[in-house]
Amino acid sequence: MLRKLLLLAVLTVALLIAGAPASLVDGAVARLTDGALRLQQAEGSLWHGRGILASRDAGGRSLTPWLPLAWDFDTAALARLAVGWTFRSNGSPLGGIEAGLHGFAAAGLTLHAPADAALASLPLPAARAGWQGDLTLDAPRWHCPPDGRCSGEARLLWRGARSALFPGRPFGDYEIHLTARDGHLRFTLQTLAGAIVASGHGEAPFGQPPRFDGSLRGDPEFLSRLPAIAGGAARPAGRAGEFEIHWPPR
Repeated sequence: MLRKLLLLAVLTVALLIAGAPASLVDGAVARLTDGALRLQQAEGSLWHGRGILASRDAGGRSLTPWLPLAWDFDTAALARLAVGWTFRSNGSPLGGIEAGLHGFAAAGLTLHAPADAALASLPLPAARAGWQGDLTLDAPRWHCPPDGRCSGEARLLWRGARSALFPGRPFGDYEIHLTARDGHLRFTLQTLAGAIVASGHGEAPFGQPPRFDGSLRGDPEFLSRLPAIAGGAARPAGRAGEFEIHWPPR
């Protein structure tokens, strides 16, 4: 009986939000990202809608649109006492999310973004170095229970990484693999290709800021300006063209 009542409650909520305008999604996205992301040109409703995801720069002065986004309500989630949506961009599926009694879950998420749009909103000096290239985030599974101690795995791929501070000099292709278990996040960085070789590992225990230790090596002349743009996170490792990377800076 309790399960039927909960299902009825979820269904009622779903029917209520179905008629809500898509513009409400913009407010939700802004709250969840502290204003770093917004949904522009929102059309439709929370049931079926579309818009363009945009990133705000670190100074909060401008928005850069980068991802056409459409969504549909996932009626199958109701059987799990949850509400859910599936997403697509230009006709290609992006995955789905749902929220219910067991928390928040994402499955099969795949997001693509230009590096400048994704990184410019981060409040870090190194993030404002005019980064370029293409970012891809794959999250096969991610689950966050009500207490916020998330578990799952994801992969961030950065192809054609380069910076406006080094015109005409590409860095390379890089991969960050993330795993989370009961709120404890671990991640590793490796170089897939390129003249600038980076590697390292880090972690972020639940409720604590992230830590990272790694290394970077490449053409000494090319990397001579690295300490100036890394916000204290990079320091020479002894030999020309080699650096230690630590966050927080030591």
